[in-house]
Amino acid sequence: MIMKSIRMYLTVFLVLAVSACQERTPAHFADIAGVYFNNLSPTMSVTDSLDMTFVYESSDSLSVPVVIQLLGRPAGQDRQIEVNVSSDNAVEGTDYLLPDSCILPSGASSMEYVVTLLRTESLKKAKKNITLELRENEFFSLPVAKMDQIADTVSILRLDIAFSDMFTKSPVAWDSNLVGEFSQQKFVLLCKVLEIDPADFQDASVITLAKLLYISAEMTAYVEEQVSRKAEGLEYDQDAFDPVTGEPLSFRR
Repeated sequence: MIMKSIRMYLTVFLVLAVSACQERTPAHFADIAGVYFNNLSPTMSVTDSLDMTFVYESSDSLSVPVVIQLLGRPAGQDRQIEVNVSSDNAVEGTDYLLPDSCILPSGASSMEYVVTLLRTESLKKAKKNITLELRENEFFSLPVAKMDQIADTVSILRLDIAFSDMFTKSPVAWDSNLVGEFSQQKFVLLCKVLEIDPADFQDASVITLAKLLYISAEMTAYVEEQVSRKAEGLEYDQDAFDPVTGEPLSFRR
């Protein structure tokens, strides 16, 4: 099956190369009108799954541009692309938004179908998933289903998008020796109290050693103030305390 797929890909790309070198388009290539997903991972390989998180976002929505690539010659007219979107735990309008249509513009060889993910409280406890699938229609066929790469074989007709408001690991600039063991509660609290953009923690040149020392001192003082207010029966920030143990959060090792 893999060898058969490789031969098919080689045939398609050989046709592309030949057509680029000749003044006249070969008839068999001129008849090709196909589409496929062409989304790249951080390692610049084609991927059929994306894992998105809101933890570094300050807004309540996250735009995901899904690249749809043409296989064949651009046409002199707009053409509709059929995209089916489904999910077993996310609801359109509540958890995500879709464009009104998916149109490959006249003369274009690719387009972006932008899916908008919406931040909800449920994303702090569990991931949600949506699946996009390309379908044949009167304008486009689906001549290639998979792409063989060095590391793996991926679908180019299906794209899975997982999204949450949770961490899978601590941010790049977090140093537990300076601000204590990482937790999402501590991260959210310090960004709120000190008005720090969550995305800054992905850049060590922004969240420097000096900034971490400042964070440790300021947040330690803030938590101590909340402890005092709680002891005095005053209104206090409940987020400064562990919801399970009731102990105040620590921003020191």
